[in-house]
Amino acid sequence: MKKAFLLLMVIVQVITFTGCWNRREVNDLVVALALGIDITEDEELQVTVQAVVPRKLGLEGTEGNATVTYTEVGPTFFEAIRKLSTVTSQKVYIGHIQLIVFGESVANHGIQKLIDFMERDHEFRRQANIVVTKDISAKELLEIESIYEALPAIHIVNTLENNDAVGFSRDMVLLDLLEEYNTPGKQLVMGIITKRGPEHPQYVKELRTQGSAVFSGEHLIGFLNPYQTRGYLWVIGDLQSLILVVPHNEDPKKLVSLETIRTQSKMDVEVRDGQIILKVSIKEEGNIGGQQGIIDKTEAKDIRFLEQEKEKLITHEVTEIFHIAQNQFGIDFFGFGQLVYKKYPKLWEEIKEDWDDIFVNSPFEIEVEAKIRGTGQILAPSSSE
Repeated sequence: MKKAFLLLMVIVQVITFTGCWNRREVNDLVVALALGIDITEDEELQVTVQAVVPRKLGLEGTEGNATVTYTEVGPTFFEAIRKLSTVTSQKVYIGHIQLIVFGESVANHGIQKLIDFMERDHEFRRQANIVVTKDISAKELLEIESIYEALPAIHIVNTLENNDAVGFSRDMVLLDLLEEYNTPGKQLVMGIITKRGPEHPQYVKELRTQGSAVFSGEHLIGFLNPYQTRGYLWVIGDLQSLILVVPHNEDPKKLVSLETIRTQSKMDVEVRDGQIILKVSIKEEGNIGGQQGIIDKTEAKDIRFLEQEKEKLITHEVTEIFHIAQNQFGIDFFGFGQLVYKKYPKLWEEIKEDWDDIFVNSPFEIEVEAKIRGTGQILAPSSSE
């Protein structure tokens, strides 16, 4: 009996694993690298994809990029994507998407209907970079060419990821978006892409990927400039490497560039005398990366001066972003509400409906400790004198 049962199980497995029921050949697909969403004047969704043209890849002497863009409109996100197949020769495949672009228009209108489809659809790549446009539509963005890359979407993704070196934008993937959107006591902040100068940019190098977009629920409510974005990243602990510029103590007109190599931020909340206190503690370490002038800055008192200047600068940026959150936007986009939810669950149930009003009136405390660990390959600066 036992042998008969095992034989039956083997037969079932052989039958069920002999093929792939939803197999699709690569030659039958249009592989999309980037997807952008705008909203039309009629409040329909306009979906644009940047897709690979395989015959142009790897061909020397081929002019232009190895991509093509397709655009369709529909009352829902799902329908607009399906309708793309009516303007291509094959079905559009989104499983290799590298970049998702929310146009400013659809971000203002609301992104819940987009997030819902992205969560449900198994093909959406969760590690795709995601960004919001400013002063340019998603369609216009995806039609811009690249001088350096055969695939413009890859150029844009690399540019977004390179912001980790300066701390002026937030590098976010779809998985981060889905997690934060569903987190109580937290509002979305996403990286942006905008025009660098030309009214109608032709190449990716004419775009700027600095600053961020602030959401209240599903709606875009405003933007942060690069330094305000860095203040936000100080608070949430999402900085990796950056340059801080501070003055000399003897000559304030001469500047010192300090490279940050390590940061650690901790957010906390405390109930004190019936009031919620917002707390952030930041530790930073770095090196002297370069300085103007020939004054030797390696003595202990000079190193400590530079450390204090770093602490002042970080404190200023964090203080400014707190004021913007409380007085300009009036929402908690840091996630202190999530900390209240975890640390004081009973209190959170009582105040969650009024959290943003409570957040606006909550005092905050900032503690910053900055250190200089090295001076590069030299001590004193070179001089011809």
